Amino acid sequence: MTTLKEVELVSTGVYLPGEPVPFEKIEERIGHLDRATPRIQKLVKKLKPSIKKLLGIDQCYFAINPVTKKVTESNTSMSTKAIQHALGKAKMEANEIDCIILANPLSDYQTPPTTTLIQESLGIENCAEIEVHSNCTGITKAMQIAFDSLRLGRYKNVAISYSQLSSAYLLSDIYNQEKVKSENLLLRWFLSDSASAVILKARDSFDTGIKVVGVHNESLGCKHKPAMWSRLGAKNINLPEVFEAGIHHLGQDYSAVNNLAPEFIACGFEKLLNHTKTNINKIDHALSTIPSIMLFDKIRNHVDGRLSISADKWFCNMQNKGYSGGSSVIIGLDEMIDTNVFKKNETLACVTIESSKWMVGGFILEYL
Repeated sequence: MTTLKEVELVSTGVYLPGEPVPFEKIEERIGHLDRATPRIQKLVKKLKPSIKKLLGIDQCYFAINPVTKKVTESNTSMSTKAIQHALGKAKMEANEIDCIILANPLSDYQTPPTTTLIQESLGIENCAEIEVHSNCTGITKAMQIAFDSLRLGRYKNVAISYSQLSSAYLLSDIYNQEKVKSENLLLRWFLSDSASAVILKARDSFDTGIKVVGVHNESLGCKHKPAMWSRLGAKNINLPEVFEAGIHHLGQDYSAVNNLAPEFIACGFEKLLNHTKTNINKIDHALSTIPSIMLFDKIRNHVDGRLSISADKWFCNMQNKGYSGGSSVIIGLDEMIDTNVFKKNETLACVTIESSKWMVGGFILEYL
């Protein structure tokens, strides 16, 4: 019988494109919806003063040239830079990676897979590659695939990346502005561009470093409608018709997110603890990425009431980094490690939620 390996989180890497964009200049960078209906333009002016307080974001990042308004990066280029950063911190060469796993909500092309382009960019002649199509839980799904594969001995070193090029959804010129609805507005004030990376390594055993205790993912949304969507895809591929109807617009049901997210995250947190056989009293830090400071506080209080984990254990750095889905998870982890917030002899639980069809995911790390 094969003995399962242990899995070490060797390093993290982050790539944030360009200079930080202050909240007040977000619309200046991504463009104003100045051709939208009078009702929508009036709504934007009405909402903007209160949105910053609701979200709690001071700045974010966009891969957009401020003069030409052209997108300056791709998922390939951003993930490559994030992985290279992680490799540099780990003092590893790219050719030591035998599997690349990428998660993102919108790939560079329908084909070939973006993973193969990252492989080419890194100069790795031969390796496995797996691409995961998902939003916020994409990172935990990628972590689960890597964790299980490393435990079984299929791979030795896996590079995971999550890349989100939100600019592709948010530039004013991509909208059919006459068809913009209220459900399309709030996302333009908190989504951000970034890529992050994690290097995981299979070990026979180790007693110094960050151990991945376990990973859990689950879909809970069978009886609930999607709360985030962009319906451009194989079902809607006639591009003139898609643009005319505004089908490609990214939308979110903010009310559903506010009402359902606290209970779903609490449920996901509890299932993660049960799956990994981790006692809640052992958790020193809880990392979650929620695109609203008001909702973040609501979730912390709800989870504390259900699982008894105090609010001061939670970490979020969205205020200065913006929100870029699953990438924000590793951006937070990267800062916690680099600033010694997460340190030796501590245990961290990461839980994330994806409102697109209500999935939750998470992982437990133990700093040996």
